[in-house]
Amino acid sequence: MVNPNKTQLFIRRGLNKGPSLCSSRTEYNKTAKMNNIEVVQEFLRLQYEGKIEEAFTNHAAPNFKWIVSSGNNPALENAIPWAGMTHKGLEGYKNLTGLLFGEYEALEFDAKEFYEVQDKVFMTGHFKFKHYKTQKIADSDFVGLFHMKNGKIAGGQFYENTYAVAAGRS
Repeated sequence: MVNPNKTQLFIRRGLNKGPSLCSSRTEYNKTAKMNNIEVVQEFLRLQYEGKIEEAFTNHAAPNFKWIVSSGNNPALENAIPWAGMTHKGLEGYKNLTGLLFGEYEALEFDAKEFYEVQDKVFMTGHFKFKHYKTQKIADSDFVGLFHMKNGKIAGGQFYENTYAVAAGRS
């Protein structure tokens, strides 16, 4: 079961770090044509404000799929319950964030750079999370890969130091 309060706590504390995520803090103009980087940034901004349904409605393709680290990896899934599998649609993504932020508090999440290459957007950055039970810190650089289709996010993959995340759990 997803705990939306934990997800929103993460969003408020750790992610909305200012203009590096989205160049504008004004309300999204639905009639404006956004480039793919702006779509990803707006998707993230809405999530970080606790508006995950709006983020999906406005910016995710119907068959959205998200993978943490590598898909179809039972060993990774055993070490980190939200990694090693494909999360499908809004409910799958909510489940992913509920599992992750049910265990970890986001101390830092800094999306530093965005790059567009053909139909993909790459995001680089760094995070630092603290595990609620063990109090251990997972500290990692990351790369987010967003697959774009017709101006929407079709899915993607998040690459991180899974060793640090798994070690924080034990």
